[in-house]
Amino acid sequence: MKNSKNAIILLVLIVLIAVAVSGCTSKNNSTLNQSSSKLAFINNGSTWFHFDAVIENMTLKNGTVQNFYVDGYIKPNGNVTMDLSGLAGYGNQPLPAGTTVRVLAWKGLFNKTVNTNSSNMNLLMQGWSKNLVPQSDDLKYNVTVQNLPVNQLPTNITDNTLLINTDPATIQGSGNGSQHEPIFEEEVFTVDANGKVTMVFVTPATLCNIVTL
Repeated sequence: MKNSKNAIILLVLIVLIAVAVSGCTSKNNSTLNQSSSKLAFINNGSTWFHFDAVIENMTLKNGTVQNFYVDGYIKPNGNVTMDLSGLAGYGNQPLPAGTTVRVLAWKGLFNKTVNTNSSNMNLLMQGWSKNLVPQSDDLKYNVTVQNLPVNQLPTNITDNTLLINTDPATIQGSGNGSQHEPIFEEEVFTVDANGKVTMVFVTPATLCNIVTL
């Protein structure tokens, strides 16, 4: 009987781990850990913002290295937040001091009704730890690009959406490519001993790199 119970517990743990690394959808902060290291994307533009991203060679708590693939849609004045600690296996703990997270991202603008040929991308990024929401001293980073093409929003996207998993096909859908996502950016986020998150633009917002994996 004891062995049977242990087998059931092990199976449950395997399922939970598989769900954690294979995919998740986040629409609000209710899915975030209180003290974990997080990264938020806020769309201050007048159109929907879409990004495909690779979190490249992230070192997990167990010592392995993993790529994560991110597909996000954010409506005007909306936001989505990644729980970086959760991805790396640290749960409700900040990432260790000195942790770096490299993100390759392709970005573009979309709308339910395309009634304009172009609009401006106005994105704010902010990372933090140890609180559910960022504090006044957590740094903000603005990325603004003028006159980008506006594309037709997929009909199945009706709210802020963030999909993260380990499958490269996640970011190889119809939204990719220079026409739909003309902006490429590479960022490195670093977590310090106090859990503060800073960002360096290795490649600033640049026209135009096609997704190749």
